[in-house]
Amino acid sequence: MKESWHAEKAGKWTSYWKDEVHDPCAPYILTKCVEISADVRKKLELDVVEEESIKIILDGRHLVTLLALPGELRELAAGFLICEGVLKGIGDIRSISVQDDTVFCQSSLDDSELELWTEVRSSGCIGIKSSWEGIETITSSVRMEKEVLLNAIEQIKEKGKIWRRTGGTHSSLICTSEGDIVSFCEDVSRACSVDKAAGAALLSGRDISNCALVTTGRLSGGMVAKVARAGIPIVVSKAAPLSTGVMLSKMVGMTVVAFVRNPNLYVYSGEERII
Repeated sequence: MKESWHAEKAGKWTSYWKDEVHDPCAPYILTKCVEISADVRKKLELDVVEEESIKIILDGRHLVTLLALPGELRELAAGFLICEGVLKGIGDIRSISVQDDTVFCQSSLDDSELELWTEVRSSGCIGIKSSWEGIETITSSVRMEKEVLLNAIEQIKEKGKIWRRTGGTHSSLICTSEGDIVSFCEDVSRACSVDKAAGAALLSGRDISNCALVTTGRLSGGMVAKVARAGIPIVVSKAAPLSTGVMLSKMVGMTVVAFVRNPNLYVYSGEERII
């Protein structure tokens, strides 16, 4: 097999910033730049996505500061707490309130039950636990058709309006085995886009234990761990998997699908769930 097989099979995005309508309410700002094409220089004003430092406070204690889009902050906090294993389930969250760039969360746990871990970083994916201890085995017997996953990637392209305007975001969505979209979120961080999508679904009361999470980011161990802690059996990306992501998925019984570019996709673990 040629070394550049993944590049040869890469599909091109069909929508770009020139085709996407500027949204004055969206989190991007018009910025001056110079386009250089061959020997021609042209002054332009293009939209550049904004990011902010978002603080999450849990039970009165500063837990983490994340760089994220300044929206869907309740979803971000809920998803982060669950996907990083700080809390076991959405029922452990008593309240969430947002004040400017800070999200205040109250849990139903006693101080003695609440374990606060040291923040660690893995391939750009922020986590606060240095191991995969406590991630439960995925036992879902759900089956998904290949076409559902291919369509989900197309849905990400269509729904990612901030990406199409700026090229500066990752997108994640959660879908059912029938292809229905449960939640969709964009963010400057691939990790935060997963947190927001999971948080949105969990806060709405949806059962996502037989769903797939579809994303544009690489599937590192940290990313796969997030999806596993949310209880989602299948994780899908148009990008590449990393060895830690594949390793973890096999340990906990997940399905990893990557390089999803119509008409091809590549299953690295849990092949039985893809039909």
